[in-house]
Amino acid sequence: MDIFENLRKGAKFILPLQDDVILYISICLLSYLIGDIPFAFIFSKMVKRIDIRYEGEGNVGARNVLHIIGKPYGILVALLDFSKGFVIALLCLSFKLPFYITVIAGFSVVLGHDFPVFLKFKGGKGVATALGFLLGLYPIPTFATLFLMLIIFSIKRYYLFAMAIGIASLPVLWMPLFKHSIKEIIFTVSFLSFLGIKRIIDIPHMRRVRETSGWDKR
Repeated sequence: MDIFENLRKGAKFILPLQDDVILYISICLLSYLIGDIPFAFIFSKMVKRIDIRYEGEGNVGARNVLHIIGKPYGILVALLDFSKGFVIALLCLSFKLPFYITVIAGFSVVLGHDFPVFLKFKGGKGVATALGFLLGLYPIPTFATLFLMLIIFSIKRYYLFAMAIGIASLPVLWMPLFKHSIKEIIFTVSFLSFLGIKRIIDIPHMRRVRETSGWDKR
């Protein structure tokens, strides 16, 4: 954390503008650019020389890498995608940013992952990146929500249903048990809801890729 503290002091020295506007904008842009790094695409090109967007299930994410390239690379991509969100969360905490800037930075890193400019805005779902960000900000309540979602998923085997239950549980779990404010609950619900929306947006593309790749016949 000493590194981040030195960066914070240096930034305030270099950017002594009112309300640190340039600092806030820079962190939000940096968040998008870090999210923009398409690790799944990079490793699929390096290892198999394929475009992961048009292979398997058509998703630029760790699960598709796991199935197409192999388990070690899938785990590596998941950890790297997770680290994108986690690093941004630590950056926001270390710079002691206002809550609304932290919210924008969180959405920016996930938007970068989901809509990377380097891949013509065809990215992944952002689940690992979003979880990294939330775990960096709220480790204990996020673990509790994840545990509940894993239980639901193990029973129903349906990702969107498990996520819906997890989102619905946030006001019940976070406010009385973990003493979080209404604005934090609203942010987290919106943040997780965006992941479900992105999945719905991706359905037409993923359906086309699955048909051509033979994914659904596995």
